Amino acid sequence: MIRLLRSGWWVLPVAVVVTLVAAVAVFRATPSGGDLIGDGHDPATYGFDLSGLLDEGSSLVAGGVARDARPVLVDPELLEGRDVAAINETERGKLLVSDDRVAGLVVDGEARAWPLRLLRRHELVNDVLGGEPVVVAYAPLADLVVAASRRLGDEVLELAISGLFVDSMPLYFDRRETPSDATLWHPMTLAAVSGPHAGQRLALLPVQLATWADWLQAHPDTTVLAPVPEMSRQYRRDPYHSYFGSDLLRFPVDPLPPDDGLRLKDRLVIVGEGDAARAFALPRLAAKLGMPAGSWQTDVAGRPVRIDFRLDPGTATVARTDGADLDLAVRHAFRFAWYATAPSSPPPGPR
Repeated sequence: MIRLLRSGWWVLPVAVVVTLVAAVAVFRATPSGGDLIGDGHDPATYGFDLSGLLDEGSSLVAGGVARDARPVLVDPELLEGRDVAAINETERGKLLVSDDRVAGLVVDGEARAWPLRLLRRHELVNDVLGGEPVVVAYAPLADLVVAASRRLGDEVLELAISGLFVDSMPLYFDRRETPSDATLWHPMTLAAVSGPHAGQRLALLPVQLATWADWLQAHPDTTVLAPVPEMSRQYRRDPYHSYFGSDLLRFPVDPLPPDDGLRLKDRLVIVGEGDAARAFALPRLAAKLGMPAGSWQTDVAGRPVRIDFRLDPGTATVARTDGADLDLAVRHAFRFAWYATAPSSPPPGPR
């Protein structure tokens, strides 16, 4: 039951040492329980069927920790969004400030926000919203925000972090009583890339990436993910600050995007999926409008949409302009991550 709380290497040789040190600091975590699987170095030791990933070549790597070693959340505790301001006044340190980025989702009229400041420590939340089991994922190395239904036929999945990376993005897996029965899921598409469910996909949802102030204004009745009290010290540290400040990558990526005027870590909002997906680079939207924040209207898969964006801190929300509910997948990611996933897709717009 959902509970509401009311109260509070490889890019440049010089990067090798930084990468190794940072990997220890970023990925050290308490295992979810049971025996550890995976030696942190060889993907073959993680107990997964990797046959569907062999064509990925050198982009498949182990991330330095065991399988299921990240503290992902299941049926997490929540706060009422309207209580956050009061908590900020009474608790030591701010729970959320106006410009904090949050992943936001509305399902069947129920709104919820998951602060990225918390998600960078958990990465995955197995939640229920509007009666629908959902997963909300944040992959910090790709600044990737994605959400999907956890339903697969008659089954509801519980996803966790595999400890393996492809194109500098973490592969997810569905927890099973027998570990070798697990399927690996690609973080950008939430498609099963190897294992018993290979070839199947989870239904992507229109997750928004907004500032806390903007999300709360648009959804005053929103709930928000509550912090885990014993992780308060970890939440206060940002292990990705220097990573976000450069264009260096931590793990191999293949292919890399062409030199098209965008940086590897320029932010995109991707609207739609499959052949109908369109990616919009926030810097190009800003250049087109001549301002660092604004609105851009376009159409995707025959739907008229408006993209509201801010270059700083890096947010984008998408809505239908005809008043209809948004029925398109929405994802957010660095340029390199989208190109590695869909290299044949058109260059990021606007056109």
